[in-house]
Amino acid sequence: MIDPDLPDADMFVVYYTGGKMLQASNISLMTRKLDERLFLVSTPETQARLYHHVKRLAQPDALFVGRLDSLPKFKGMEEGTTKWVRRVMDT
Repeated sequence: MIDPDLPDADMFVVYYTGGKMLQASNISLMTRKLDERLFLVSTPETQARLYHHVKRLAQPDALFVGRLDSLPKFKGMEEGTTKWVRRVMDT
């Protein structure tokens, strides 16, 4: 779905409940899994396209996709997540 070499990528947070378990690579090449159903996704795609892509893949009970405008604050996520987000959002 996603080509990481495309310009003007936005960062989105994706969270869902129920449905199928996804890996980061199921969503996009530029995705970081933070928790079982919580992801950060850098993509040039629109929010709606990302939403429908995840909805088709996971078939969740509930789904949230929101655009991030600045570096988020978080604790207890996968090791290297802060470094990954800084690198991706600074490009």
